[in-house]
Amino acid sequence: MGAAPVIESFAHWSSTGECWRDRPVLLLERATLMRRLLTGSLKSAGARQIITAENEQEARAIIETDLPGMVITDWKAEVENPREALSLVKAVRSSENPAYRDVPIVLTSQRTSRSEVERARDAGISEFLRKPLATGDFLNRVQHAATPRPFVRETRFAGPDRRRKPRTANDPLFKRQRDVEDGLVDALQAARNACYALAVEIARDGCEHARRVSVSLKQYLTAVSEFGPRENEIVEMHRAALVQLDEAHEADTPVRLAVVKGLEDVVQMRLAKL
Repeated sequence: MGAAPVIESFAHWSSTGECWRDRPVLLLERATLMRRLLTGSLKSAGARQIITAENEQEARAIIETDLPGMVITDWKAEVENPREALSLVKAVRSSENPAYRDVPIVLTSQRTSRSEVERARDAGISEFLRKPLATGDFLNRVQHAATPRPFVRETRFAGPDRRRKPRTANDPLFKRQRDVEDGLVDALQAARNACYALAVEIARDGCEHARRVSVSLKQYLTAVSEFGPRENEIVEMHRAALVQLDEAHEADTPVRLAVVKGLEDVVQMRLAKL
């Protein structure tokens, strides 16, 4: 739950009547043979210009100057830290430049566990494709990625709308503002559901400081009896704290601990006033 997300057009170039084939396609693939294979597939699909990159720094420069209509990038196979492996995706999605932040991004990877697919989705990719690639599947995913979808900007997420199917009464966890508007759940329960989903996500990363943020939010939402602007303010504070922790992931423990402790102190003061 929380403030309604900012919805923008996706992708930026689609509003001009262009399609992904009309713009340069950026291909970041470190394996030479795979790079040749994907280049050939893109050409056969009608891509007019394909720009290849061999590393992330090169790819970022190309994105900023050439404004591609599609980005196809591999998961850094040699990088164990998923934050670093998806740093290109996050850099694009967090950019303030509307000319390329909503570009469709297709991620190819040999890592296909559920947690890794979810990490990639939450980083803001448009499509995920498992290696080794079949040409037909690859081009289908490229086309799916190019299909205009709403671009969502929230406190902890920027990327194409992850919701592809309408919500129904059979869905197990209603947590969106739209679910409240549709009468599927009340605002407080939606916030509690979102807190539960957040706890699952944090458990996946195993960060103790982030876990304390989740515990703090659960404690607050369990104690309140209604959900309004005041309660939403606390929710947004927890989201902002998680963003701070993510941005300060390389900082010393005292820096990260200060973020969590400050949040916990605010929550305790609010709870004391209930």
